Amino acid sequence: MTIDTEEEWNWADGFPVHSTGVENISRLGRFAGLCERYGAKTTYLVNYAVLDHGSSCDVIQQFSESDLVEIGMHVHPWTTPPYHSTDNTTRTSFLENLSVDHAVEKLNSTYQLHRKRGFHPRSYRGGRYSSGKTTLQFLSQNGFCVDSSVCPFSTWPDDGAPNYSDRNPDPNVLVQHDANSPNLWSIPLTRIYSRQPFDTWNKIHHLIENTSLSRLRLVGVMERLNLVRRIWLNFETEKVGAMLWTIRNAHRLGLPYLCFTVHSSSLSVGPSPYARTDDQVDRIFDGVEQVLKCLASDPRYQPATLAEIAENLDATQPRQANHKIN
Repeated sequence: MTIDTEEEWNWADGFPVHSTGVENISRLGRFAGLCERYGAKTTYLVNYAVLDHGSSCDVIQQFSESDLVEIGMHVHPWTTPPYHSTDNTTRTSFLENLSVDHAVEKLNSTYQLHRKRGFHPRSYRGGRYSSGKTTLQFLSQNGFCVDSSVCPFSTWPDDGAPNYSDRNPDPNVLVQHDANSPNLWSIPLTRIYSRQPFDTWNKIHHLIENTSLSRLRLVGVMERLNLVRRIWLNFETEKVGAMLWTIRNAHRLGLPYLCFTVHSSSLSVGPSPYARTDDQVDRIFDGVEQVLKCLASDPRYQPATLAEIAENLDATQPRQANHKIN
């Protein structure tokens, strides 16, 4: 379970600098209690705005006292100091599009605030899934063991968006360290196709979506015929039936872990596009509970935080020659 733990704002209004309303954090108890009831381990990926407010930081510190919780790091460039006049554009909402010095300053200010608040984050997810050479060098130098920014088989039309359209969901070592230090792993979110081989079905989807075949709406036809569909373990956008199907079939599909995701601002009524009404929020929580109940009843699964997944991979994968950041 991973939660992008952040301020709330109207996503349709762009990227307002200094938009630091964090009332949603005080309402996370419902979600935390549900995870605790089913013994789920949770990684809260927390950004600067949340830790910069005493009341919301107190909530995160309370969560961190549980053995079921990991506190990781998350960066929204537009709400993270130091600020530049161009921090609120679509392109600069992706950290990797900033100058190296400016990006590192924002990474460091978030990291130092984590340390000041008593946290030592080891897992990271970029705001808007942004990651790259600058981020990975910073994570490697500061003892992180996970970058969970990759959303497989995905890209966005926004200016400067990362392109993961050909990235499969397999974890991989980003930076290899010696035996005395943890490797830095890419632990992608779980977004898959319902049939293997994933790469083949991804090519077929690309062919349909990017040619005149798109007019035939063949992707929708394939889904209706239960031939193949894309599934993202995202409580905001995915149907619960598809997530339960993935839980039951993950081993057959060769998935080494399942990584679920949700934004903190979607777990209570507010400006999030997925949580404008009580009914929308209840729908998300119904999905969360059905998924947790299914996982808890299946002995093939063990709860884990992001860092624990990386530790398990380090323990089971042979060390190879040093990997370098390209």
